[in-house]
Formats: sequence, C-alpha cells, structure tokens
Amino acid sequence: MATMWVIASGSYSDYRVHAVCDSKKTAKTIAARANADRDGYHDDYVIEELVYVDDPQISKVETLRLSVNIWDDGTETEDRESYSVEWPFDTLYGLSDCTWRWVRAPMHKNKGGRLEVSGTDHERVRKVFGERRALIHSDDAFASKGEITG
Repeated sequence: MATMWVIASGSYSDYRVHAVCDSKKTAKTIAARANADRDGYHDDYVIEELVYVDDPQISKVETLRLSVNIWDDGTETEDRESYSVEWPFDTLYGLSDCTWRWVRAPMHKNKGGRLEVSGTDHERVRKVFGERRALIHSDDAFASKGEITG
C-alpha cells in the first residue's frame, strides 16, 4: 500500500475527484493554481489523502484499542479494551502499529483525563499503555498537559 493524494471538490452528490497525484506537494501546487483561477461559483479544490492498494491479497487487520480515565486523585474509571477487524484502507483514523493520546477534556472538569492507545501491534500497544499509564500516575506535570499524542 502507498499513499496518493487527490484533488477534489464539492460534497455529497456534488463531490468529485478531479485528479490523482503521487505527492502532496504536487497536489497542493495544482490545487492552489486551480483555486486561484476559479470563477467563484464552484467549490474550492481540496487535497485528500487516499490509500493506493497494489496487492490483490490484501486482508483485514485487527486493531487493539485500550483506554482508561485517570483522575488526579489516583483513581481510574472506564478501563476498556476493544478490538476491531477492518480493511486497512477502510479505517476512520488510518492504521498504525501503535499510537497514543492523553487528553484532559472538558468532560473531566480539569480533574483528570483519558489515556487512549491503539494499534495493530498488540504487544506494543499493551507496553505503551502500561508505560504511559505509569507516567501519568507519577508525573504531575505530564498529567496536567491538555493534550499529548505520540
């Protein structure tokens, strides 16, 4: 699989892909030139990233998602583990071996946050989840940050 960039415009029934480019730089350049030349009636051209699949044997991939609310008083709630099996080109956030996110969202009323770790490398997801969880419990400066991703 590889990444391709498309130049598109419109939405819903008016959505249209105009061109496919092999680099983001090329797509941005063409879209900027096309937008500068537009007549004001048509939608702006936008750049979208798509997955190019060249392997007919492609198969579904299992993603592990771990999450927990960690409160400033040291307690934890909503410790969750879930799996999803998806086509690599049909995922909402794209596939990764392992990504993590810590966020102190308004729903936590500045009294805690949510740790989320997901990926296709389940062993690594569990390891990163444990490491980040321990760091949040032991490092108040880290835990107080609004949002951190990695």
